[in-house]
Amino acid sequence: MLHKQALAWPLLFLSLGLTCNLFAFTKTGKAYKTDGSQSDVNAAIEDASAGDSINIPAGSFTWGTGGTAVYVKQAVTLQGAGCGLTTIHVSGTASCWGSGVIRISAAATVRDFSTTQPNVGATTVFSTGTANGWRISRIHHASAAHCGYFVYAASYGLIDRCTLLGGGGSDELIFTRGPLDSWQTANSCGGANAVYLEDCTFNGDGYVCDFNSNARGVVRFCTINGRMKVDAHGLASNTPRRGVRQTEVYGNHWTSSLPYYTAIEIRGGTGYLFDNMQEKQDCRTAWFKLNEYGCESPWPNFGKAYQTPHDYPIADQIGVGMDPKAAASEPMYLWHNLAAGADWLLSAYYSAPSGAIARYRAQTGNPTATFGWEDIRKANRDYFRASMGTTFDGSQGVGRGTKARMLAIRPTKVGVGFWVTDEGNWNAELPRNTSGRLYTWNGSAWVAKYTPYTYPHPLRAGDDDKGL
Repeated sequence: MLHKQALAWPLLFLSLGLTCNLFAFTKTGKAYKTDGSQSDVNAAIEDASAGDSINIPAGSFTWGTGGTAVYVKQAVTLQGAGCGLTTIHVSGTASCWGSGVIRISAAATVRDFSTTQPNVGATTVFSTGTANGWRISRIHHASAAHCGYFVYAASYGLIDRCTLLGGGGSDELIFTRGPLDSWQTANSCGGANAVYLEDCTFNGDGYVCDFNSNARGVVRFCTINGRMKVDAHGLASNTPRRGVRQTEVYGNHWTSSLPYYTAIEIRGGTGYLFDNMQEKQDCRTAWFKLNEYGCESPWPNFGKAYQTPHDYPIADQIGVGMDPKAAASEPMYLWHNLAAGADWLLSAYYSAPSGAIARYRAQTGNPTATFGWEDIRKANRDYFRASMGTTFDGSQGVGRGTKARMLAIRPTKVGVGFWVTDEGNWNAELPRNTSGRLYTWNGSAWVAKYTPYTYPHPLRAGDDDKGL
């Protein structure tokens, strides 16, 4: 039988405002020190307030066993002792797809440790909820998975200065989806509402990213050493049944000289792709594609019917904008993309399948009708592209030079673009008025169309180093 004196001790602690910590973490000021276990980290986050830091010590820890997770549900900083010092191993029994081992549902920052991923299922290291403004920074990730995810994002934030090793196959390191109303709202190109991949390094095989249904994504100033592609999915292969909304890809460098891989493939939406480069100019390496899968196969998302020029504009294809669809209402712009110092050419496509040709002939009533890929996503209609070695006169494509040079040209084609090189201050690493800005011709005047978002990303404010 308990004595009344024994019962009084807990009451005494409560009266003094003290609590008995059943976990290992300690707190000093706004900083929590944990033992690195999943349970202790979760307990510290639960106890923390916005602005606090949760520290994981040096060591090796396994998280995610049995589908469990660390829940980062407050705007805290979760940080390790450094890449190579703190390592989080994803369990072989961890959750898959959109349920990560580290689940971020607030404008939190997670940084400064290493992660490993086994080759089992489609496990996920990080997943995000609906809250925007999260940041994943300075993580070294090594994947053995042929089908897995480093980040599975359902909201907007920043992934910066990470070094990622793909495991090959369908290892989609960054997978993103956007909000369900993405196609009913204006594009946000040049704004904060996107998933940003910035100053990251990609090694191995797999995908840099899969910008999927309704997604808005940016890949900028990254180095891709492996055979990896930036991939923006169209409607044909997506769930839910919508295509990528917008894609911005600029300042990236592909270094691999290995043959037969796709470096960039855009299958829908609008966007801006510029100042990318690859080391080798060879038809066998580093393909650059603008595509529409609806013309290649009878996908269920198109009612198992091949798409043809008669269906133009194909839902969510390259160059179309908000619902309801208006043909070529949001063209894509491409300029100064280089392969070994020359134009990085768009890859040629094989002939349209016989099934697509047969449907096109039935649609048109012409038994000899045929079509090619350029009849689906047409230059100077659905996309505008610069060509090196030609003088820009405003009849097609995209020009590049000073504003004075642009103003001296009166185009004959509505929609042509011009990248002005003596304006723009979005890139803090360049001298003033040299970052650049894109103008387009509206039929009577040049109008400012697109300025990239602030670089470095504002979520990096306060960091004093650009490298890893």
